[in-house]
Amino acid sequence: MKIKDVDKVCIVDIAGNAISKSDLIELKKIFEKKVLKKRIGINLKNVLDTGHEFLDFLEQCCEKQKLSVFNVNNEVYLMLFILKYDKYVNIYLNEEDFYSDKKCIVYRRLKLLKKAA
Repeated sequence: MKIKDVDKVCIVDIAGNAISKSDLIELKKIFEKKVLKKRIGINLKNVLDTGHEFLDFLEQCCEKQKLSVFNVNNEVYLMLFILKYDKYVNIYLNEEDFYSDKKCIVYRRLKLLKKAA
């Protein structure tokens, strides 16, 4: 895992194809140190599997500050959307969008209503 502190953001690059327990422990430490001081973004470019511990971490963190993820694999992206974890995390297409805080992916869940007869 690589950590880059740039201006008002902290970028964490996950190196492996899954988020290990040691990665999760390190993410928790980073979050505790940087919360409210910097926006925290997690690069999930290589990650194919997140695990429920990571999802629980996202849910717990959103109470203090929303984390951001970017370069998300299609399977992970779909899982975040289906499990409705997109409300706990900001999702960006790439690092540039996260850094500039523009083009955040927004989901709109629309429901079809039956017309009253």
